[in-house]
Amino acid sequence: MDVISLIVGFVVGIIAVSIAIELSWKKEEVVETCKIAKRWSISEISNPMIVAEKLKMNVPGNAKVVVKVETAFSKGAKVNPDAYGNFILGSNKALIFSGEIREGQLALRTVDGRILRKLRELFNEFWEGKEEEAAPEKSHRKGTVTVRGLAKAVVPYRENYLIRLSYDKGLIGVLIDEKMELEGRKIEVEGEMVGDERPFIKAYHIEILE
Repeated sequence: MDVISLIVGFVVGIIAVSIAIELSWKKEEVVETCKIAKRWSISEISNPMIVAEKLKMNVPGNAKVVVKVETAFSKGAKVNPDAYGNFILGSNKALIFSGEIREGQLALRTVDGRILRKLRELFNEFWEGKEEEAAPEKSHRKGTVTVRGLAKAVVPYRENYLIRLSYDKGLIGVLIDEKMELEGRKIEVEGEMVGDERPFIKAYHIEILE
């Protein structure tokens, strides 16, 4: 009888432990690192770093912003035509948007460390740029410069358009009045250097070389 009681007690103990483990698993909550956010606020992210193809909302004064195309809300932002994606990044959280950054836009809120690291790498790449801009040499004509190079992109810039021109000394912006299909073409630009903080060439004449 003692042996039978011992066996029964052992079996009951195993069952009890199994039930306890199962209950503890059920009580353990799965940690969500990503969640769809229909409602969000930029104020939930301190010292935001923003990448936007088109920025359509006001941002805090301490935000660092890179945009692909300038808008009325991107004053003071860095313009990088190579930038892509739309996200607001903080130290431990990010909002990734399904389209342009504006109020009411659907977003993905994430605290996933791997995603945050990748977004930080992208932001730094777009913020720093791959090439340093350098001023071209002055032309023989007084007050003008002449430079030859490859037109990498033509993008809207305020009321005009800007050519991203790659040449032997780096990268320079060329301001033109109307959009021209110049991407991938080698051109020669003659114009005037304008701007202080971010100088570029206001083109007088553009010749397509090839």
